[in-house]
Amino acid sequence: MIGWLSGTVRELDPAGLVIVESGGVGYEIALSLQTLCKLKQGQKAELSIHTYVREDQITLFGFANSAERKLFRKLNTVSGIGARMALNLMSGMSTDELVNAIESSDDIAIARTPGIGKRTAQRLIIELQGKLDAGTTSGGAAISSSNEDVRSALTNLGYKPAQIDAALKKVEPADFETMFRNTLKALG
Repeated sequence: MIGWLSGTVRELDPAGLVIVESGGVGYEIALSLQTLCKLKQGQKAELSIHTYVREDQITLFGFANSAERKLFRKLNTVSGIGARMALNLMSGMSTDELVNAIESSDDIAIARTPGIGKRTAQRLIIELQGKLDAGTTSGGAAISSSNEDVRSALTNLGYKPAQIDAALKKVEPADFETMFRNTLKALG
């Protein structure tokens, strides 16, 4: 399987396809519009790749970084969301916006994506809410384990992910107990 590809961008198709030459071979790669906008013809590109294999085809899906690829793979675990629909979701909004929409139960924002109805958006939220960690956002910055532990503890206490995120932004990184107390005060 191909997991990463580096080469020169030979062709860009506004429909979300790119041909990258690497080692004398041109690889056709399907991209989200977010990733496509970052590439320029004739320049070098480095893409994290998801190789999709079926009986009748092999398709390469490319991403600006491994965090985007991880989100794509998570989206594919939801029943009714195939590879193309996942790519459409990632084209309609940035990975950060998509993760925030899922975590804040914003089915209306998700349903704005062509091919995604309200029911599919709600299923996506139900199946992925709370399962998207910091490594699935485009920033790729890892939140400390204390931060994740605080998030989990507050979720178990019944707080909504959007409330928790807002409160965590106000709290300085520290050990679990300190962060938990300070986050509770911020939720206060």
